[in-house]
Amino acid sequence: MPTDHVVEFGAGTGTLTAALVDRGARVFAIEIDASLAVGLVHRFSEVRAVAVFECDGLEFPLPSTPYRVVANPPFNRTSAILHKLLDHPGGSLVRADLVVQWQVARDLAQAHDKMSIDLVAASWVPWWTFRRARRLPAKLFRPPPSVDAAVLSITRRDPELLPKELVPQFRQFLRAHFATSPRADADYWVDRFQATLRA
Repeated sequence: MPTDHVVEFGAGTGTLTAALVDRGARVFAIEIDASLAVGLVHRFSEVRAVAVFECDGLEFPLPSTPYRVVANPPFNRTSAILHKLLDHPGGSLVRADLVVQWQVARDLAQAHDKMSIDLVAASWVPWWTFRRARRLPAKLFRPPPSVDAAVLSITRRDPELLPKELVPQFRQFLRAHFATSPRADADYWVDRFQATLRA
């Protein structure tokens, strides 16, 4: 693992938590459901590598030291989780592996494949890469959702395409100009922004 600190949103009964510990990770297990959180505390009471937090994952303060994220968030919270993790690239996130709707994974992976992307993805790609792993049919889940899912892997760019200090200016530039070329890819927007800095 790039880092042995893992934030697990929606730890549930701890199946994935246990697997992460077996791989040497120290896990912050986040669970909003009180009964599940109690179960996690009991299950890992003898495991020093696990700290259980009963709270909303969106309110959990992210670590200031390098960490990874593993999550299978409710589909209606996917966007909020992504914004929490990616809007501020000056943080310490190294990588995130999330089970998300197939369409979300497909659309964000287009940034890696140099295809057209939406405004939100364009605002993230100077600092993050996106890869879509295998498709997960809805029938694998209980209860099954209405759409298929996929694992979305997000990794911090090294080197980054733009300095983190330019985040506000870059996003302001996108808001002002995105409508003029809505089918452009990530490289187009980074190159065009850099051209304005040189002008």
